[in-house]
Amino acid sequence: MNSWAVFHGASLFTLGGRLEDIFKQRAEKVAFIEGERGVVFSDVARAIDIMRANGVEKVGLITPKAKAGN
Repeated sequence: MNSWAVFHGASLFTLGGRLEDIFKQRAEKVAFIEGERGVVFSDVARAIDIMRANGVEKVGLITPKAKAGN
């Protein structure tokens, strides 16, 4: 099984369509991604590729340090 979790109910395989629906109406096309411990980096990279291909102009990575406000 793929180690990548879900994005608002979308799997890695259905993420593109879900993102297209979300971002087609938004003026700011910015999304953030937060990986959990054990997530394979290639899955995160693939998710970012899918995001960019489906209307997301900027992708931010949420690190544990950033999440803690440091």
